[in-house]
Amino acid sequence: MALRLNKSLLYTFGVGDLFFTLLVNMEIYFFTAFLTDYAQLTLVTVSVVLYVTGFADILCALAAGVVLQRASLRFRGKYRSWLLVGPPLVALLFLLQFSKIGRETLAATIIIVGFLASHFLWNIVFAATGALVGTLTRRPDERTILSSSRAQGMSAAGLLFSLTALPMITFFSARTGNIAGFSCAIAVYGILMVCGYLYVYKITVSGDLPGDEAAELADREPRKTLGEIARLVFRNPPLLLLITAETFRNTSLFITTAFAFYYFGYVLGRPGFLSVFILAISVAALAGTFAATWIGVTIGKRNAYWISLLLGTLAFLSAALVQQHIWGFTIICCIAYGLCMLAGAMSTALFADTVVYGEWKTGKNIQAFTMSLLTLPIKFGLLIRSGVITMGLIAIGFVANATPTPEVVRGISSIMIYAPAATCAIGAVLFYFGYRIGDRDVVTMQDEIAAR
Repeated sequence: MALRLNKSLLYTFGVGDLFFTLLVNMEIYFFTAFLTDYAQLTLVTVSVVLYVTGFADILCALAAGVVLQRASLRFRGKYRSWLLVGPPLVALLFLLQFSKIGRETLAATIIIVGFLASHFLWNIVFAATGALVGTLTRRPDERTILSSSRAQGMSAAGLLFSLTALPMITFFSARTGNIAGFSCAIAVYGILMVCGYLYVYKITVSGDLPGDEAAELADREPRKTLGEIARLVFRNPPLLLLITAETFRNTSLFITTAFAFYYFGYVLGRPGFLSVFILAISVAALAGTFAATWIGVTIGKRNAYWISLLLGTLAFLSAALVQQHIWGFTIICCIAYGLCMLAGAMSTALFADTVVYGEWKTGKNIQAFTMSLLTLPIKFGLLIRSGVITMGLIAIGFVANATPTPEVVRGISSIMIYAPAATCAIGAVLFYFGYRIGDRDVVTMQDEIAAR
């Protein structure tokens, strides 16, 4: 095997994802509020914008994978090139997503265009960074560390965002106006993102050798059609089951964070504690991703993934024993959340291993498109979360801003505890029985591919 990667690359690989996630969090936390309270669009227009962007974002992810698979920028490596080209364009286009130019129809159109264009490019950048995990090294332990480093960066972003976002928005808005205040805050995060990915571009300058040979060979082959790419994906059962398991894992996390508002407000009567809860699970997420580096290398990615999800399921279920104790409930949720994030820290490396499996089985390499599918579980998880929350609230007879009945209180408690547990358990079972690629299997398959 090639020489080992240096530690600075292994343990700071997630710097670009850290600053990228700061920008993403602006959308997650403030996009809807910006449309209604700052841009002051009508609710009909807001619903159109959210509906169009929500479903089109899934298409953007797939389109980005096709472009990354077929395009060949060659500044320095098939994937590293995008770290140099993509982030500045993403930062500029993302500003349009938080703008109000002209009358309502024109403003909404520009917001949608900015959303789709920025998301198309950032899906490429995110997928290219993931593809580098398989490109930089063939060693399973190094892939695990690189994957964990990405997760650590994204978890750290949650803490940094909670400390900086609102103060920045408030500071700039007081001096430039509400909409311009968002623009200035986004510009700061955008510049940091560009610098973060430029750093990753620099530290990987001598590393993208082993796997990039396969990428170059794939580029010399005739261009794969969309139908051929789709067929290769469906001939890769571990990849499909990994996407499904990741979807349920993400759903459990999204339900926990989104439904906490109702739990602390209507069950415990402590809505102000929500900010403490969010901070606590952010710390737990960061701790889980740091533990993932050692655990993943020690017991292997596959074992670390399903065992963490299984333990996370048990932790979510045990919250039923302390559901009326605010700190006990918070601590149990933090343990469960951290375990789910530990499993998620393996995801980039697991996706990279499915690339090896696919090439070993079919003789075709679609690394770029496969790594672009990293974001699909997030998008599907958000859709499932929305369905669980809306249908759940309707089923229990929830009425906003009204004193909850005992039935509503029990219903909210049940959804908060058992919905994350159920989705986490489904992910664990699907992964355990469906994803059978171990670290030794990857090494064996790589040797057979090289021998061809």
